[in-house]
Amino acid sequence: MMAYENLQGILPALMTAFTDDGARIDPARIRNLVRHLIDSGVHGLYVGGSSGEMLLCSTEERMELLEIVLDVTKNADRPVSVIAHIGSTGTRETLALARHAAASGADAVSSVTPLYFAYSFAEVRRFYEEIAAATPLPVVIYNIPARTGMTLNAAQLDTLLSIPNVAGMKFTSSDFYLLERLVSAHPDRIFYNGSDEMLLSGLAAGAHGGIGTTYNFQPARMLAIYRLYHEGKMAEALENQRQANAMIEAVLGYGVLPACKALLQIGGLAYGPCRAPFLPLSDAQYAALADVALAKMGKDFMQRTC
Repeated sequence: MMAYENLQGILPALMTAFTDDGARIDPARIRNLVRHLIDSGVHGLYVGGSSGEMLLCSTEERMELLEIVLDVTKNADRPVSVIAHIGSTGTRETLALARHAAASGADAVSSVTPLYFAYSFAEVRRFYEEIAAATPLPVVIYNIPARTGMTLNAAQLDTLLSIPNVAGMKFTSSDFYLLERLVSAHPDRIFYNGSDEMLLSGLAAGAHGGIGTTYNFQPARMLAIYRLYHEGKMAEALENQRQANAMIEAVLGYGVLPACKALLQIGGLAYGPCRAPFLPLSDAQYAALADVALAKMGKDFMQRTC
């Protein structure tokens, strides 16, 4: 059995629901989405990351979000893994979230590389070493150069993956040669594809699962890609990736997070707005997105989402 087998599979990068005025997180809405995703068959949830508007939430809100999710998953009729994203703008907050995740019962923690400042690799390495030492939970590195502005080379990523208690990596990049080399060099680590539009490519390069934002509104499609790939039905897997990408293309045209929340609303699951400075979709944009959902996902999209 591969190490961290319980963490493999399809994990939506859970979005955070807020009240209509954006003042507070909305526990009821979050519970509804988590239950829906569990009922859809997802293997786990990635909580408190970019899709969860982490930098627009306080540390206390991020802790509350995780507790809400864990309260739902612990009562599920099957195991559902929970990875708590703990990355922040500073090590102090990150370590506080790491300790809270362990005390609350999360299965693993994950962190993006340190944000905003142009940190040296020595500082990045120390950051992950401190996380790994502060928690008994497996640590998943989150490598997303397009958002952090930090592109780590193969040798640097190899160094981070070699830190004791580092379990693996969420790899959000199109360099699948690099992903394959890392998977081959670290067969005892777990790797996630992080670009929704390239899930099948990431699986082919050796990823053990995927973490993504659009999984929130199209979990069945992403689960199908994962299942069909492992069944060796590549043509069918590719067709499902094409269909998923049609919706991803639409989402990109309106802004990923506001559009994904709008799609949940269109599907019958009210999820509230994103926090400012995000803007909600206009009425015209909402109507156009609803038309795309009907055309690309079918008239039963509402029944599948509710």
